[in-house]
Amino acid sequence: MTRSVVVALALVALSSWIACGPATSSKVPVAAPPEELVSRPPATPDVLQGERLLVKGRVSEAQELFERAIADDPEDARAWLDLGLTQEAKRDPASAERAYRRAIEIDPQFAEALNNLGVLLREGGHLPEATSVLERAASLDPTLTAARFNLGLSYEEQRRFDDAEREYLATIEQLPADPIPRVNLAMMYLDAGRPEDAAAQLRAVRPTVRGDVLLSIAVGQGLRRAGAPAEAVAVLEDARAQAGDPLPTDLLAELALAYYAAGDLSSAEKTMRRAIDQNEVDPALQYAYGSILARMGEVGRARTHFRRAISLDADGPYAERSRMRLEALK
Repeated sequence: MTRSVVVALALVALSSWIACGPATSSKVPVAAPPEELVSRPPATPDVLQGERLLVKGRVSEAQELFERAIADDPEDARAWLDLGLTQEAKRDPASAERAYRRAIEIDPQFAEALNNLGVLLREGGHLPEATSVLERAASLDPTLTAARFNLGLSYEEQRRFDDAEREYLATIEQLPADPIPRVNLAMMYLDAGRPEDAAAQLRAVRPTVRGDVLLSIAVGQGLRRAGAPAEAVAVLEDARAQAGDPLPTDLLAELALAYYAAGDLSSAEKTMRRAIDQNEVDPALQYAYGSILARMGEVGRARTHFRRAISLDADGPYAERSRMRLEALK
């Protein structure tokens, strides 16, 4: 079973008034490659049944079947791989790592097990080894899309942007209808100082994210950061029309930032106020609202929200920015 690939998409505020910094993040799965392209050993009946149960979320029952398969044949690499998946689902990464390493020991050509181990190592902060393992996976099976994408993530974390770009583009070629690789590539282009390339990717993906609020927030954020705030507003307004009530606070906050960047301060203020009403204890929202009010000349109200941001997290990044803004408003 191909392990889900994840990428964090954070709400950030980037402008001369609203500083950047993650407020919330979500993990988004990338589609698995077609079954016939996945590198894996054959499965016994117990392993096949366990995989079906695992897909349904019946983790403990699946684990029992994988353990039984291993008891029958300790050299069953696929059972070890699937056992690792169940251990990850039970939040036991150490046991999962041992299972993946055992699968690879049995079958050094098992690209899918290498991919899973690489992701686990990357998530655990072991980036150099993770990259090496993922390179092996992608080399053994260039059609294993998950490995190519995860390798791109690892390269990007090391700021090896050219290498990451190659892997993301390979993923896009294999999964042209999946918006996640393009969104991630666009965000990397922004970090690499290539806003025009980022905007091109986001415009290409825009029709495919309609109806998906999380991805719409990411695309809107990216377009705003790429210097296309009016397009960002259009994407986010479309998401708002489809989201229904109650509207996600993250969507309201990002829409407010897009209005702000587009120069529509009145709409920015109204939208951010609604986000604040839904979550009064987020220092990032308090800081952002204070920044909007300050830009509108509402100095007294701005000070109130900067002070609120400080009181909510006195040692956090938005407290420091709020202190600087309060000093500037004297």
